[in-house]
Order: sequence, then C-alpha cells, then structure tokens
Amino acid sequence: MLLSYTYTLWHQLRLLKSFAISGKVRKYPCYKCDGGVRRRCQGMRFFNRYSFQTCLIILLLFLILVYYYNYSCLAVVHPKLSPQSTVRIMYVVRTVSKYYSTRLIYLLQTWIPLVQEHVFFVSDILLPNITQTHIIPTEKTCGLSSHSVRSLCCQTIHDFILYRRHASNYDWLCHIDDDQYVHVDNLRKYLSTLDFHRPYYIGRNSWSTTFKRTKNPYPYHFWFATLGAGVCLSKGILHLLDFHTQTASQFINGCIREYYPDDIYLGFLISNHLNVSLTKNLRFHSHLERSLFDDKHSFIKTFHQQITFGFGLPHVVPRFLPYLFPKNIDPFRMRTLHCLLYTQLEDCQIRIQKYLLNMAE
Repeated sequence: MLLSYTYTLWHQLRLLKSFAISGKVRKYPCYKCDGGVRRRCQGMRFFNRYSFQTCLIILLLFLILVYYYNYSCLAVVHPKLSPQSTVRIMYVVRTVSKYYSTRLIYLLQTWIPLVQEHVFFVSDILLPNITQTHIIPTEKTCGLSSHSVRSLCCQTIHDFILYRRHASNYDWLCHIDDDQYVHVDNLRKYLSTLDFHRPYYIGRNSWSTTFKRTKNPYPYHFWFATLGAGVCLSKGILHLLDFHTQTASQFINGCIREYYPDDIYLGFLISNHLNVSLTKNLRFHSHLERSLFDDKHSFIKTFHQQITFGFGLPHVVPRFLPYLFPKNIDPFRMRTLHCLLYTQLEDCQIRIQKYLLNMAE
C-alpha cells in the first residue's frame, strides 16, 4: 500500500511541477451568443489574470492535506492490534552491554516497542531503560562474552532459563540477536498457522548442505538453523528439550563434549536426540546474507513479506533506501525500514511526506 501511495503522490507532484514550469494554459475561444458572450469572456479574462502556477500550488497543498488526513485516520489503529495478537510469543534478545549504543538502541527504537512487554534480554550485565525482571545478566555465570564454544553455549542456555520462568504465559520462544529487525506482524501471522503443541524447530538453515556428523553416538547428518537469523521453538519442542536444558552446566558441557557452538549443538539435540527436523523458513535473515540487500528491485518487491532482517556495517545495509532519518541516527537504515513497514505511525507519515516533497522540488 505504501509503494502505491508513494508512487501516486510522487507522480502527481511530478506532473504538477512539470505543468507549473511550462506555464502553458490552454486558451478557450469565446463564442458569440446572445446574452452570454460578455460574461463568459470576462470570466476567462479574469482567470488569466492570475498565475497558473499559484493555482497549482494551492491544488498541491490541498492534495497533501487530503493524503495526510487519510493516513492520520489510520494512525488510530496501533500496529500492536492485529488478528494474530493471541499468538503468545516470548522474544529473547541476546546482546552485550558494549553493543547497547551501536546495535540494541535501534531495536529499542523500532520493533521492540510494538511487543515490549513480551521482550526479554540476555546480556552480560543489566542495561539502562530495561526492566530488571525482563533481563538476565550472565557475566557471573559465563564470564566475559566471546565467540568461544563455552561462552556462546552459556549465553544460549539462558534463553531456556528465561522461558521456564514464564512458560505459562507463552507458547513460542523466539531467539533474536541484537543486530536483527523483526517484522512482528509477519512473525505472528506465520506462527498462527502452526500448532504450538507440536514440536517445531523453525529457522533458516545456516549451510546449504546438512552438517556431516559421523561420530558415535547418533552418527547422522542433520540440518541446523543459524541463531543469527532468528530461531523459534514451539512449546511442544521446548517440553522435549527440558531434559537437555535443565541446568547451565548440562548444556555447556554437552557443547564442549561435542565441540559444537550453540546453534549447531541445539540442532544436534533436536535432530539426532529428539528426531525432529528443522522447519526451514527462508524469510528469516542474518547479517551473513549480503545478497539480501544487493538486488534493489527484488528487495522492494519482497521486503514486506520477510520476517527478520540482519544488519551489519559496512556492507549488510540497504543503501538504496531513502534517508528518512539523519545518517548518524539511522546507520543501518533500520528506522527507515521500520517506517516503510509501518506507514501508519504518525512520525513515519511526516517523514515520508517530507521526503516526497523534497524529492519533488
């Protein structure tokens, strides 16, 4: 809807501007007729005394007011309110305090406020502007954050610890990294089509082929989902995983024993221990996918259908999107993407209209 609205308004502005620049007015002849000639011709002469460009400016302002009024009416419908709002999703965002101002802040300014009461955080320490009951600090348990097998698995097990604390309130657990944007409406729509009582392990396969495991026990190849693209687990699979995630040390020792990082070890447990296959969803995206933002035309056609987006400077950024915000406060264009997906938000309406007017000048 936004694309059609944007094109329509832009097209009208362009036409109006071209007409105003040309200054051409069609001349209508005055036909002689009894009693009506003078009044008709006087009316035409009266019209020609005024600048045609002034009339176009007035018309342009009228059109802008009409569009603004129509979209302002939509603003009363908050994005939180959707037919899938009964889908009970727990969002767990993994982050580190050093990335608060360079990554997490952009999530807090975009998609998180739409589902704020259902978002929880795994971080090394407590973070500003986040309720303490919604965050679990890991520094004492896991030590300094790193990409070692132990550190990654120690952080990931806290997803399950958080879920168990609130299990009665949620049917899905979705792990999100701090460099991801989540289209929460699309996620709800998708999960609403699935039965959470069944065991679902949903995400984007990290590799194009299966992980080639050959050692005993369980010498079987398996698919695993990259946590960097977002992974969702149903209540059914979480119940089956309880045995393997009871304590932090149990999960961490399993990772170390197999020498698998967290996402591979999770895939191994689910596929080889529980005999549940990965449900692949290519609408989940991580910062490792540079191709996501390479094709401008493909992105514009499909971005509203995606569920997660991964961002990373300097390359994994949709540079072809307009700057609706100053570059220093929207380096990933995440806030711009948010406005393009939620055009009914008042601030987004104003910024889009301002951009279109500047483009038409």
